[in-house]
Amino acid sequence: MEKERLQANLTHVLERIERACARGGRPRNSVRLVAVTKTHPVETIQALIDMGVCEIGENRVQEIEEKAPLLKGRFSLHMVGHLQTNKVGHALLYVKWIQSIDREKLVSRIEFCHKGPDRVKALVEVNTSGEASKSGCLPQECRTLCERVAGSAALEFCGLMTSGPLNGSEKEVRESFALLRQLGETCHGLAPALELSMGMSGDFEWAIEEGSTMIRAGTALLGERR
Repeated sequence: MEKERLQANLTHVLERIERACARGGRPRNSVRLVAVTKTHPVETIQALIDMGVCEIGENRVQEIEEKAPLLKGRFSLHMVGHLQTNKVGHALLYVKWIQSIDREKLVSRIEFCHKGPDRVKALVEVNTSGEASKSGCLPQECRTLCERVAGSAALEFCGLMTSGPLNGSEKEVRESFALLRQLGETCHGLAPALELSMGMSGDFEWAIEEGSTMIRAGTALLGERR
C-alpha cells in the first residue's frame, strides 16, 4: 500500500510538472525533480529510487549520515538545508550537490575539507523574499559569491537556489522567483548551463512558469513529515 501511494503521488507530481511546462512553453525535460526526504525513513527513500527518482534532497547532515550508507542504486544526494561549517566534512562524504552556498566562509570551509578529484556541484542560495528567518545571501551579494564559487577548485558553480516567501500571495511568490531568474541572467558565463532551483510542493508550478529548472518536492511526494 505504501508503494502504491508513493507511485500515485509521483505520477501526480510528474503530471503537474508536465502541465506547468506546457503552460510556460517549455519542454518537459527542462525541469528536474529533487525529492526532499527530510524525516522520512530509508525504506521510503529506497522505494522512490527504485521508481526512478534519482535525485534526493536532505536538509540535515545527521540524516544524510544515517540514511546514505543504507541506500542502493543510482542516485545523487543534494544538501538543500542550511549547512553549518562544522558539518561540512561529514556532508562531503556523501553529497554530490550543495544547494545552500550562502556565504564565503562556507566556501572556504568546503575547500579546506574537500578531498578527491571530483568537485561538488554547487548552487548559491539567495534570500529573494527578504525574510529575516531565511538563509541565503542578499541579492546584491549574489554575483560576487557566484564568482567566488566559480573560481573554487572544490566546487562546480551550477546556478542559484531560493525559496518563495512563507504564506506569500501568488504575486509575492512569483516576484521572488522572478528575481532569482533575473539574478541568474547576471551570472551567465559562470556556468555552461545555469540551474535555477526554486519551487517546492505548494508552489512549484508557479516556479516552473517563472523559469525554474529544478524543483524540490517533499510533501507532495511523501506526505506530511513524520
